[in-house]
Amino acid sequence: MAAITAGQSTSGVGPARERRAGLAGALRSEFTKLRSVRSTYWSLLLLVLAGIAWSVANCAGVAAHWAQTPPGQRGFFDATQDSVVGLALLGQLVIVVLGALVMTSEYSTGMMRTSLGVMPRRGVLYAAKAAVLTAVTVVIALVTSFASFFIGQSLLHSTHAAATLSQPGVLRAVLASAFYIALSGLFAFALGAIVRSTAGAITASFGVLFLLPQLAKALPSSWYAAMVRWLPGGNSVGAFTGTNSADAAPHLFSAWGEFAVFGGYTVIVLVAGALLLRRRDA
Repeated sequence: MAAITAGQSTSGVGPARERRAGLAGALRSEFTKLRSVRSTYWSLLLLVLAGIAWSVANCAGVAAHWAQTPPGQRGFFDATQDSVVGLALLGQLVIVVLGALVMTSEYSTGMMRTSLGVMPRRGVLYAAKAAVLTAVTVVIALVTSFASFFIGQSLLHSTHAAATLSQPGVLRAVLASAFYIALSGLFAFALGAIVRSTAGAITASFGVLFLLPQLAKALPSSWYAAMVRWLPGGNSVGAFTGTNSADAAPHLFSAWGEFAVFGGYTVIVLVAGALLLRRRDA
């Protein structure tokens, strides 16, 4: 009888030990982590406030001075870009910090060892963190982008130059602004996995997105013209947030082309971060 009982007990434990930790559980765990810290709420609140505040200040200023604007300048006015570019420019500053913290905070507190103990499949853990960050960021950024657009257009109503979503390029600009925020967060997240330091990841992200495009302007004009389309951040933000092709910066790809360039860089650093997470100790 004892032998039979032991055999039954062993057979009952075996499958449980062999069951591999799944992505669904990792997603729930990472979402719980993300919403349980105050930095998430403060970062997302600042993201929303930055995008809407820019739209209000910029569009209200344009409307107030519209009567004094020369007719020649009115032809280059882009109502869509004036309302959503603030989200792309200021929002990336905020989301870079959150993206880095999602990955690096567990290294600074030593919780990464615990996380890997619960989820030993490092690739699954990495994918779950990235997926949760992306989902939350996309939702908040989309809401903010559309809110900034509609608020801006309501303020510009008196100028009779307000845009609608049905006009060419407008919906694309609103969506691209939100998706750019998500890519910026993922870019910082991946750099966090590479350097495993919050300060290092944030500094590297700012360096690539802000400093590198400015340093490139010191190059000879022919070199800069050949390189500018391949640089993330910088002038590319104006390319996919604008709808006025006549006002587009020269030497750049199309709006989605510039977006694809930054997406390519993001994929590269995401893959590098995943490989290093799998090969290095926690």
